[in-house]
Amino acid sequence: MLRRRDFLTILLSAGCGHLLARHPDPLDNDSPVGDAGFRSTALEKLTSALEDGDYPNTHAVLIEYDGRLVYEKYFAGTDERWGQFLGERTFDAESLHDLRSASKSATSALLGIALSTDFDNALARPIGSFFPHLKLRPGLDAVRLEHVLTMTAGLEWNEMTVPYTDPKNDELQMSNVEDPIELVLSRPLREKPGTTWYYSGGLTQVLAGVLQQITGKPFDAFANEALFTPLGITHYEWLGPSKWDSHMPSAASGLRMRARDLARFGSVYLHQGTWEGRQIVPEAWVERSIQRHVQLTHQGPWGYGYQWWVGTLKGYEVVAACGNGNQRVFIVPMEHLAVTVFAGEYNKPGGHSERLFGDVMAALRGSRHRSRSG
Repeated sequence: MLRRRDFLTILLSAGCGHLLARHPDPLDNDSPVGDAGFRSTALEKLTSALEDGDYPNTHAVLIEYDGRLVYEKYFAGTDERWGQFLGERTFDAESLHDLRSASKSATSALLGIALSTDFDNALARPIGSFFPHLKLRPGLDAVRLEHVLTMTAGLEWNEMTVPYTDPKNDELQMSNVEDPIELVLSRPLREKPGTTWYYSGGLTQVLAGVLQQITGKPFDAFANEALFTPLGITHYEWLGPSKWDSHMPSAASGLRMRARDLARFGSVYLHQGTWEGRQIVPEAWVERSIQRHVQLTHQGPWGYGYQWWVGTLKGYEVVAACGNGNQRVFIVPMEHLAVTVFAGEYNKPGGHSERLFGDVMAALRGSRHRSRSG
């Protein structure tokens, strides 16, 4: 198995960087360039399996390989718009789709852009120092921004124990208050900060509040200015509860994008934070974000970075943005590859996107740096 240092060395080597010069915009062509690097019969088998429902209610699959879009397929299925049932839809390249918790990875990117290259000092600051207008309990002095970013803040939260369909779920309760940040930070500490990981969309919302404080700009305006416009993303939605400020969407789950635009975001992380020769997300932030800061013994092959999942999947070192319903961007830097998946399996246990990823990787003609484990 490759060590983390080996993984990052390969990621940050010229092997990834040179692709940008050769293929400045792999997602800006009318159709995929072909199955270069893949066995065509294996991709045809994958398409048949998708059409036959072997991966239930999958809506879109895109593959970028060696700087080129080599696979792009859309399907029909039932869907939702942030919890609102839409019925049967036929998807294409212009269809907006929920990202759900993959929105967290976009929020992390925005925070990295706002903090720029001098982010270590900010990460070490007590979270309360970003919100001087809030009266917070003294114990929060021990909670640093990095604890919030890695979901190790230790604040009481029930998102992993109460289903999203239950009104007692804290994320749903957060939607019913006017100030979500005050709600999250008013929760008592149940663990020493930095010791225990606990999944919390509330902490992601706190990150959005930090971003507003340090930029002095509304969250939605900064997102458009700093991320979407530079990437040429013009057709998207970022939804939020009606009780919140209209410029503050749900940073944890409200983003809706087209499949190619989500793939474009994944491509930025595949190429060290760059797009068309421009540094969109600071390279040092990308490197730090995709390190495994938390080892998760109860999450299968996964650990956690800066709002990104980091793990060994099907024998490959993978970074992933993940959302409820099987929304995924799998990034495999050592193979110069990213796989984007949209699906409609909301609030259902388990998922088939990891199996789909395995079939994509099995279709590769040759593997550059496959791990011996996994």
